Amino acid sequence: MAKQTRNQARIVKHKRILNKLTSNLTTNQKLRIGVYKSLNHFYAYVFDPVSAKTLTSATTLKKESKTKGGNIQAAQSLAPLFANKLKELKLDQNEFIFDRSGYLYHGRVKAFAEALRKQGIKF
Repeated sequence: MAKQTRNQARIVKHKRILNKLTSNLTTNQKLRIGVYKSLNHFYAYVFDPVSAKTLTSATTLKKESKTKGGNIQAAQSLAPLFANKLKELKLDQNEFIFDRSGYLYHGRVKAFAEALRKQGIKF
């Protein structure tokens, strides 16, 4: 059997985490902040598990994000833009679940989460 690539292993971890989240009724009702990181960019989104829809998203591809690329500074600068989108939709008072999508809580993911907490988003 061939060895899994790093991305395949991450996807397996993500599915395992989602199964645990969706099996619990209290966490299944909460909105989920998810992240995805590519080599050059960083993406964040809010997912509603009840209606199975993405409510809003933000990415470093947009012109609003001032720094280019997918580095830590780009993730930190994306958090205020994402928090403003949540406040526009009046979702900033909700309790969220931070879905790191199988990535380690380190580097860009950690920087984004901490910057989002500084904006007053609770998870």
